[in-house]
Amino acid sequence: MNINISKLITEKIEYVDINFDFILDDSEFLKDYNIVKSSPIRVLGKIYKESDSIFIDASFSGKAVFQCSRCLKEFKSNISDNIEFYIPISENKVEDDSYINGHLLNLKMVIEEALAFSLPMKVLCSEECKGLCPNCGQNLNIDECNCDIDDIDPRLEKLKHFFNEDEEV
Repeated sequence: MNINISKLITEKIEYVDINFDFILDDSEFLKDYNIVKSSPIRVLGKIYKESDSIFIDASFSGKAVFQCSRCLKEFKSNISDNIEFYIPISENKVEDDSYINGHLLNLKMVIEEALAFSLPMKVLCSEECKGLCPNCGQNLNIDECNCDIDDIDPRLEKLKHFFNEDEEV
C-alpha cells in the first residue's frame, strides 16, 4: 500500500489520515511467524511532518491463527500494537529511500516491520506447552508417552554422574 505524501512534504497539508484494513498476503511473512491465516488487520492513525522528519503514529489490531512452535497445534490470538515510526528528510527531500520512492510512502513495509517486532520469536499456544516427544511425536500436552528419553549425548556422558558423590566418574 503506497500513500502519496508530496503535499505533506511541501507542507500544503498538516497530516494524512490512515484508516484501512491491511491484508497479510505475503506467504513468506506468514511462514516466518507461524501464521496459518489472518483476518484483515485494522490500521488507524496519522502521518505528519514535524521539523525534519515524517512521522507515522498509528495502531493496528486484528486476529490470527498461529501454529505453536512446540506442539504444532493451531490456536487463535489477537494481534495489536502501536506504530511510532519516523523517516528523516532534509530540504523537503527524503533521506531514507527504503520506505519512500519519490513521494510514495510504502506503508506495507512499515506495517509488516511493526508486526514483526510485535510478535514473539517463538509463538506458543501457552507458556506451559510441553511440545512433542522427540522420539514418537506424541503431543505431551494431551498424553504422556512411554519413550525412554534418557538418551545422553556421548560427549556429555561423564557429566551424568557429576553430582553423585558415591559414584566414580
